[in-house]
Parts: sequence; C-alpha cells; structure tokens
Amino acid sequence: MKRLDNESSRTINYSADIAQLEKYYEEQYELIKSGNTDLATLDLVMLGNALDFIRFVRKTFDIKLDNDESSVSRLEEVFDALNRGFLQENFLDENSGNIAKKAGAYLGFLIISNIGGKWIDTENGKALDVNGRKAYVCDFALSRLKSGTELNVSDYYKSIRTVK
Repeated sequence: MKRLDNESSRTINYSADIAQLEKYYEEQYELIKSGNTDLATLDLVMLGNALDFIRFVRKTFDIKLDNDESSVSRLEEVFDALNRGFLQENFLDENSGNIAKKAGAYLGFLIISNIGGKWIDTENGKALDVNGRKAYVCDFALSRLKSGTELNVSDYYKSIRTVK
C-alpha cells in the first residue's frame, strides 16, 4: 500500500485555530480508517481528546476554550463547575477518569501551544516532556477534579512555564 502521509502531515500545528485543528484531526482520522495506521500517534490521540473536551465544555457550559493562554483561567472555571456542580453527582464518580483524561489532554494542548513540549508515553502513563521535565497533566486533572480548589490550574500552568 502506498503511504498516504509524510512527516509533515504528522506534525500538529498547535498554533492553528480550533476549526483548523478539527479539520486536521478529521483528515488524519479518515486516513487511519483507510489503513494508514502509522498516523495513529500519541500526539493525534491526545489532540482528539483535547478537541473532545473543548466540544464538551462548549456544549455543557457554553464556555469557549481555545489554544490561547487566556483559556487557562476559563479552564479553572470549568474545573470548579465540574467539581461543585450537578455533574459531579451524575457522572463524575464513574467517569472522572475519562473526563480527567480529556481535560488533561486539553491542558497539555494549552501547554504545548504556548510553552512547548511533546507528548511521551512513560511507565507511569502519558505525560508531557517540557524541557526534560515530565508533567503528568492527566493525573493533575484527575486530582483537581476530585480535590476542588486545593489545586489551581493557573499555578500548575505557571510552574511548567518557569521550567528552563
């Protein structure tokens, strides 16, 4: 089978707007469905999870998230709502891992878009490598969902930003 991709088609343009990223993800997904499974990378999976979270937040809370740093404070609002709201009683207990995975993917998306880094698979799970430091953003998201305001998204983001 002729390869349908090249290295540049695997590179996600994290500075693109959300509509462009959605289109890119859909195109890659179609290529994967047609047999080009080499495109099913960790980066693409995490992008898909981040985009799912963006859609979920828009539909559930009417909050717009994107790849701009201003979304960090909006993400804090979303975590607060998830933690204290009716959603916690209805589905967070049994689905908190799934929500946390998608929220963590979105937080990772923000970090890569604005600070840099890359997704890596470690013995302890998926993480971001930011200048040689591992950031387990999905674990942070799960802890934040369960702990309430004891953990702060902005502080976590700033701590990663200061990594040299």
